[in-house]
Amino acid sequence: MKRAAALAALATALAFGGPSYAGPDPDTAPEQAFAGALQALDRGAYDQAIDRLELLADQGFRHPDASFNRAAAYVERAESPHARPGDLGRAAAALSEALLLRPGDAEAETALEGVHAEIARRRLRQGAEPVTARPSLARAVVGLLPENVWALGAAFGSLALTLGLAARLFFARARAQLSGTIAAWLGALLLAVCGSLTAAARHFRGSSSPAVVVAAEARLLDEHAKPMQRKDGLPEQLAIPEGASVELYERRGQLARVEWGTTTGWVSVGQLRVLARP
Repeated sequence: MKRAAALAALATALAFGGPSYAGPDPDTAPEQAFAGALQALDRGAYDQAIDRLELLADQGFRHPDASFNRAAAYVERAESPHARPGDLGRAAAALSEALLLRPGDAEAETALEGVHAEIARRRLRQGAEPVTARPSLARAVVGLLPENVWALGAAFGSLALTLGLAARLFFARARAQLSGTIAAWLGALLLAVCGSLTAAARHFRGSSSPAVVVAAEARLLDEHAKPMQRKDGLPEQLAIPEGASVELYERRGQLARVEWGTTTGWVSVGQLRVLARP
């Protein structure tokens, strides 16, 4: 598989471009189906490409190139006369998924920025203001580094604490005692901070799933499926825009409890795309 077709699709709609490179082994069954989807994308058969790539996703096939090409197909359709509501949101979801499967992918990051910019332009043309939401402070701090990095920091803190206490125990010289005290204090601090952030990262990972809004907008509801109310009793009319990232905590029937920035509420399950994780 080559990624050139996907990049060309994004370049046509959003002025992107990029190199091509080999993807999954084309000799296995899922990759054969993937190759067929790519050929459909090359022909401009966006619906066929989307159907095949969505079927692969439903069957559990996970690969960043598959997610990237699915985004390209949705972007192409969004720019065609056959556009459907939520196409750009689904493109944003596919690119977000590609970044989860392959962190640091510069092409996917650039493409995602372009999709979000296009969504914002369309909202402005429709008279709707672009809406952004900052993550909660806890998620912002935890998200500064990967979970494994926080865990490694905690391990180093534990080692420094152990060596510092050992130095105080086995060496009587004043300089060794001072060095041991400093190492123990710094190790204890590093262990406390990184250990707490590691625990928080694991809690967030285990208690919620990343998702993206794939509808024109998702109005926030209370647990009784009614519009959220302000303190003065008037409808809050809070709506999460297309392509926005949220954290899904639980489902109750057709409702899902999500966190968007610092706001928590309920939305329709059909308005979300839950992302595949490694």
